[in-house]
Amino acid sequence: MLGASDSIAAEKDPRYQEGLSHLQAGEWAAAIKCFEALAAAFPDDADAARLLDEARFKAALDATARVTARRWAFSPTDWIVRGLIAIAVLVALFQGARLVQQRVAPALARVQEQWQIARLERDAAARLEAGDLDGAETRYQQLLAMVPDSVAAREGLTRVAEERRVAALYDEAVALQAAGDDEAALQKFTDILVLRPLYRDVSLRIEEVRRRQNREALFAAAEADYDAGRLVEAASKYEQLRTSDVNFRRDLIASRLLGIYMQLGRELIARDPPAAEVIAQALDYFTRALALDPRNSEAALEQQLASTYLDGRARYEQGDWEGAITRLRAVFDLRPDYLRGLVASMLYEAYIRAGDEYRDAGDVYFAYERYRAASILPVADTALARGRMFSIEPLLTPTVTPTVTRTPTPTATSTPIPTITPVPEATPTPTPMPLSEFRGMIVFYSDNEEQPGYWVMNPDGEGRRYLGDTKFYREQYKALYEREALSPDGRYRTYVTAGDRGNPQIFIQSPEDPKWGIQPAKQITLFTGMSYDPVWSPDGSRIAFVSQENGGDDIWVIYTDGKGARALTHNTWEWDKHPSWSPDSNRIVFWSNRTGTKNIFVMDAGGENVVNISNTPWDEYDPLWIK
Repeated sequence: MLGASDSIAAEKDPRYQEGLSHLQAGEWAAAIKCFEALAAAFPDDADAARLLDEARFKAALDATARVTARRWAFSPTDWIVRGLIAIAVLVALFQGARLVQQRVAPALARVQEQWQIARLERDAAARLEAGDLDGAETRYQQLLAMVPDSVAAREGLTRVAEERRVAALYDEAVALQAAGDDEAALQKFTDILVLRPLYRDVSLRIEEVRRRQNREALFAAAEADYDAGRLVEAASKYEQLRTSDVNFRRDLIASRLLGIYMQLGRELIARDPPAAEVIAQALDYFTRALALDPRNSEAALEQQLASTYLDGRARYEQGDWEGAITRLRAVFDLRPDYLRGLVASMLYEAYIRAGDEYRDAGDVYFAYERYRAASILPVADTALARGRMFSIEPLLTPTVTPTVTRTPTPTATSTPIPTITPVPEATPTPTPMPLSEFRGMIVFYSDNEEQPGYWVMNPDGEGRRYLGDTKFYREQYKALYEREALSPDGRYRTYVTAGDRGNPQIFIQSPEDPKWGIQPAKQITLFTGMSYDPVWSPDGSRIAFVSQENGGDDIWVIYTDGKGARALTHNTWEWDKHPSWSPDSNRIVFWSNRTGTKNIFVMDAGGENVVNISNTPWDEYDPLWIK
């Protein structure tokens, strides 16, 4: 056997490592040479002999080897193994297919179905909001077919039916409005607003109907005044109609106003005794008449006469006698009896005064001519003019043949300048003007020490007018205040009573149903604080009221379906009370003690632009905007 020492010695020989290197590199000849030398040096080393044999074998193998195509050769064992693997793969695929069919596919189907359901819900809701009721109904029906117990589908179909009902109600109301049946149209529009406060243009249509109703009512009142001879009141109402709608009964109203203004102006001109100070008012009437019919010759003549007279009178009062003569003579020549002879009297005096000025200046010829012109005027006494003529005749060369036969008369006494007596103020009408005549103004109560009671003023605080504190106005104010709680058509009523929590809340009472009778009232405020003073907007969409929900008395608004409650004011210690809507529903008036006294304030319907229109040191409160 090979000793351990021989083997170790051979491995330490450099030729051992060199031979291994050639063997690993496939350099068989060099490896053989190294291992032969090593085997000769260590004849007993088995490793050296083995390595030499391996090198010779590989060298011989290379010399005889040929490259041929590879042939697969499998043993039966390989076939069995490979078959088992294939079977295992097939089993795995089968199980996977069953898993997909039983679990994954249903899950995917459910996901897809849920996606389709969600898409249908979104599409249906979008179409419903856009007013595409047919499209929304189709999709809700599809959704119901997929999910028979779908709450969204059933609620959606209910909403579609409601929207169809509201749409049908809207179409009926529009048709009634077009047909001129304002009362029926207003009822249906109000019903819509109770169901849908912001539905389409219903608020605008209600306002249009109300305006038309107001115009018709105002026209009827104007016609009644006209027939009764109350021309000033009739003219005021006709003018309001022209301001609100210039095309409303245009020709008839223009004809009425033309006749009224001409009659009123002529009545002032024909007063007995003549009232010179009212000619300016008569001129205004004639000017208005001429504006209505610029080609009206009668109006043009009356305007010319009044205007020329006023100019002549102004010059007369200034002592401009020649200027007065020119203008008053023009009036006299057109109408000698103008103002029942007052113009002739004033012209007579102007001639005398002008003649005196010429006489004093030494121009006796012009003086004589002015005296002569005065002497032939149709006045009651021309003695002064004749006397003046007689006094300066000797100064004329040649002697002027008198045009008027003189008779011995006492020394003439100067006729004084006519004194124009102011016309006393008109006596107040026994029946005071009703509050309805102040439409667009604000009536309120004032604690003014000198004139306590009801007042009216414009929405900007101007034009304040004292009415009084009579039973007449108290009853009318009460009736107007009660009307504030009613819908535009007067069928729905808002009121205050204890709510579910026992505190005062706002309710709406519907009109009696022809089939079911009186229905339960609908509570529209669900506040923890007290709510009161509800008033319905003229456009029918909102209700303003006072609530203590935020701790103080604030003005709030809410839609008639109970949605959109909003505080317009925010108080701590102060009070804001008694709201009232403007006729166009764009502003609200109320009273507040925020300045230390009760004053009247106006603000926009959204709570902006709050303005104190009272600004008085005494209390003023309980305002109502007259509609």
